[in-house]
Amino acid sequence: MLPKPLYPLAVVLLPALLALLLVSCDGFEAPRSCLSHYAIGDRSGWQLEGNGIALHLDSGTRWYRCPAGMTWAANRCQGQALRSGWDEAVAYAAEFSEKSGLTWALPDNRQFSAIQENACNNPSMNPQVLGSLEVGNYWTATRTLSNEKFRCTLYSFAGDINCREPKDNPHPFYLLLE
Repeated sequence: MLPKPLYPLAVVLLPALLALLLVSCDGFEAPRSCLSHYAIGDRSGWQLEGNGIALHLDSGTRWYRCPAGMTWAANRCQGQALRSGWDEAVAYAAEFSEKSGLTWALPDNRQFSAIQENACNNPSMNPQVLGSLEVGNYWTATRTLSNEKFRCTLYSFAGDINCREPKDNPHPFYLLLE
């Protein structure tokens, strides 16, 4: 129990302190999921070019809309995403280029970061453009400077880059048109 002289002060300060705590909780609100942030058909910042290719207007990069191993057909990604080590992902891009007659490559850290959304996450990219986007690590073309056993990945939940990923770990990857 409070001493009698402090009671009026506590009656005034306690509600004010509680109100301040409740108001300050808004600053800790988590970003909303990009799955609900983008309405169906909202391709803001992108231009669709056909054949499963989308142009990111700000960066000027052209992306295949499906993870490697999947095919763009009937306005959606079909099939199963390929998961491979980094060397196999680079070899896949070379083979895809040879068969398509176009030059495809894994995106580097800068190119992948350029398409990340700041207003939402889970995934951190527009799911209305890049189809079948699962939350996970995706290979980038960027090599680490310190160790040949590691490569860089982008974690699609929030767009974080990690350059300490063992290059033999299997991960999905996207391709962009060079």
